Amino acid sequence: MEPRAESGMDTYLDIYSPETVLEQLNQAYKNRFYEEDEPTPLCHIFGQQMWHSNAYLIANRTALMELKEAIDVALKHKEIRLGLSPSDGEGYDLFIKCVEDDFEWEELEMPYHDRDCYVPDETVGIPPHKTFKQYKRHLR
Repeated sequence: MEPRAESGMDTYLDIYSPETVLEQLNQAYKNRFYEEDEPTPLCHIFGQQMWHSNAYLIANRTALMELKEAIDVALKHKEIRLGLSPSDGEGYDLFIKCVEDDFEWEELEMPYHDRDCYVPDETVGIPPHKTFKQYKRHLR
């Protein structure tokens, strides 16, 4: 496994040279902010209300490109946090986790959120935030 460090900006480093680390962090910091004429990444995620109902992800191109990059990082480093915003400007973090094929799905609580149709068994399921290792201080 490659050694890596994580900054508050969720920048993964898999290098050993202090000069290169500083260079990579500076580059990540410069790329962290949007230009005035650049669109804000807007993304609405609508989860399943109950079994067999649809889920929806509606996003502008900027948000989809950031989501694509975040998925690539999750595939490589197992998890990532992506800051997004709905159209009202109230930002949120989307946590993405890549699990192994032998992950025990039956232990994870179901994602349905319409409590009139589905009431979760609180004693069985692991909440999704418990699956994250690198963000456990952020997810309580």
